[in-house]
Parts: sequence; C-alpha cells; structure tokens
Amino acid sequence: MRKTNCLNWLKLLSKRTSLVLGIWYLALGTWCLADQAVITQIEAKHDRGFDYLDIFSSADTKGKGLLLEDKLVIDFEGAKISAKIKITERRSTRIKNIRAYQYQPGIARVVIDLKKGIDYDLVSVFGRAKTVVEISNRIDEAEKIIAAWEHQNLALAGNPLKTKKLVPTASGSLKGKTIVVDPGHGGKDPGATSITGIEEKVLTLQTAQKLAQELTDLGATVYLTRNDDTTSNLKQIVDFTNQTRPDIFISVHYNYTTNKEVEGTETYYYTNQSRPLALAIHKAMTTELARRDRGLRKVMFYAVHHTQVPAILVEPLYLSSYNDERLAKSADFQEKITKAIAEGVKNYFRTR
Repeated sequence: MRKTNCLNWLKLLSKRTSLVLGIWYLALGTWCLADQAVITQIEAKHDRGFDYLDIFSSADTKGKGLLLEDKLVIDFEGAKISAKIKITERRSTRIKNIRAYQYQPGIARVVIDLKKGIDYDLVSVFGRAKTVVEISNRIDEAEKIIAAWEHQNLALAGNPLKTKKLVPTASGSLKGKTIVVDPGHGGKDPGATSITGIEEKVLTLQTAQKLAQELTDLGATVYLTRNDDTTSNLKQIVDFTNQTRPDIFISVHYNYTTNKEVEGTETYYYTNQSRPLALAIHKAMTTELARRDRGLRKVMFYAVHHTQVPAILVEPLYLSSYNDERLAKSADFQEKITKAIAEGVKNYFRTR
C-alpha cells in the first residue's frame, strides 16, 4: 500500500465509529507513521521586526496553516511529532507559546498561541526538510471600514426586500436544508469601489447568485435577500432571516483597505453557534482558493450578531489589491469561490 493511499484510508476510517473499524484505524495508523517525516525541532527567532519559526523534520513535509481567533494552527499531513521534540521559544510581543502534538495518526500539528492579531507567511523549504513561518503585526483597517459602512447602511430607509426563493429540482447532500444568501450592499449602497472602479455590490450579487444556484443544485432551498440592484438595510435583512428561520445565513462581501498590499481571505462570525459554520467555510475557502489566509474572526458586526441562526460573513478577496481584484472580476474564480463555500457548507452539515 502506498503511503498516500494509507493516509486517505485513515481519513475515511476516522469518520467511522465501529469497534472493528476502530481497531483497523489504530493498526493502520501505526503502520502509516512508521516511515513518515518526523517533526524534531521548533526554533523561534526575532529579526528586523518579525518573528520567525523554523520547524525542522527528518524529511521534506509540507505544512498547511489556518489562522484562528487567537492561534495559528499548522498541520503537516503524513508526519508525526518526535517524542523528544525540542521547542525553543523567545520573548515576543506576538507569540504567547508554542505547542506540538499528534493530531491524528497521519497529521502532526503545531499550534502557535497568540497575544494579538497577526499576518503570516509559511514556506516549506524542500531539500532542507524545514518549514519557515514568518509572523508580523496584522494590517487591519477592514473592521473599521465595515463598522463605518454598517452605521451608514442602517440609516438608509431601504425598499421592501425583493427576495428570491430558489427551490431544488433534484435531491442532493443538502436536501431539506434552507439557506439564506445575502449579496452584500445594493442600490444606493455601492459598498467598496475596487482598484479599477468596480462597485462591490455588482460582484457580491454575481457571486451570491452563483452560490445560490450551487446550493440549490445540492438540494437546498435558498433565499436570496436581493436578486437585482435594490437598496435594503441590514435590519430588514436580519428581520427577514429571523422570520424565515433557515438553517444557516451567509452574507457575501468583498474586502477593502487603503493598503494595496493586503490581500486574502477572511471569515467573520459572532455567536458561539455560528463558529462551526464559519470554521468549516473558512477552511474550505483557504484550501480551495489558495489565497493568503487572513483568518477566522469573531467580530460584532450587525448581521452576524443579530441573526438568530448560525450566521457568517465571508470576504474571499480584497478589492483594493490588484491581484485579488483581478480574480474577483473573473466569472471562473467567482465559480471557484461558490464551490469552496458550498464545500464548507456540506462539511458543516456532515457534523450536525
């Protein structure tokens, strides 16, 4: 059995609960780990205003990062943690402490607990069996910009919502689920203006319509809070959602900041019941879109705060970045975004 196939079997067996399969899981896990890369040492450094982590292993292995509210999690698939791992920490204004453990038989996990918001880069140096993590202070104007927009939006009178209901024509993995999809902004509220002059409301509607169709094709009943360029305010959207009582609520936006170097994917939530949904979709987006991981964020934005069902706000790309904006305008990449969100939705409901 090849090692890649071995790891795939481990993933499959980890989702089963029978005693026999559990025994097979442990036996297969022991065999899989026999020849895997071993994480042997983690060394923290500080240089020129940045924190660095050098993660050493016995063979080449690739790390996958996920930035959460107060920690950076790095998983190494096909690796294990040495029983004698050496972790050298340094005093830092960003890093609280560093941990490493075997998350699953085929996945070694390094966790960096944080003191404050960060940005990070992760590079696996093949041929040297080393992964380098660069950590810097988070560049963050987006939350202030969104909060200011919410204040303006709530002051808008807004027309009666012109919602659209999409009913599935075939059965799928989301059969029986009801989902509200909110295309951010609209009408008198253009949202952000991209670096080449495109209004956010245009892109959110295009993406939300594609997402609604994708979810309907999977068997869900979907409500769009708008299906054209109409003005509505956040209170109307929240009231409609709370009256409809869907299983989940997804608000689609695109991000903006005055720093053109900032790019990547963010996911926002506020209530505890919303976190599993936010985590599932953020994982799927960062994996499938392969943009900079800007983190899973708990923030008291109006819609995710006042909606009574699991509710999230996605910001797949920055319209203030040349690279991200080019992708946001692409129908193909919008399709990629919707498929990533839909994959996250499916993963979420698998655990419910």
